Amino acid sequence: KHPHELVIDLGKEYTISGLHYLARQDGGWNGALKDCEIYVSKQAARPRSPVAKAVFGKSRRTQRVTFTKTSGRYLRLVITSEVNGGPWASISELGIVGQ
Repeated sequence: KHPHELVIDLGKEYTISGLHYLARQDGGWNGALKDCEIYVSKQAARPRSPVAKAVFGKSRRTQRVTFTKTSGRYLRLVITSEVNGGPWASISELGIVGQ
């Protein structure tokens, strides 16, 4: 059941300003992300507030979220729902925008 979390350790600190999400490409929609919170932090612990909240739709194209530039080593994606209301989460591709 939700929430699901994905934590990415970038290995060092970067300035992050967005992400790109691509839903599964096999014809099904189970697990396609809908509501998400995005956190960026210098330490592995979850910060108190997200840098952005995203609502993704049923699309086979890349969907983008941008937010104020934030420095951090860890990107945490918290998925709170999926497009069909099911208990899954799936990602075909996830890209991080930053320097």
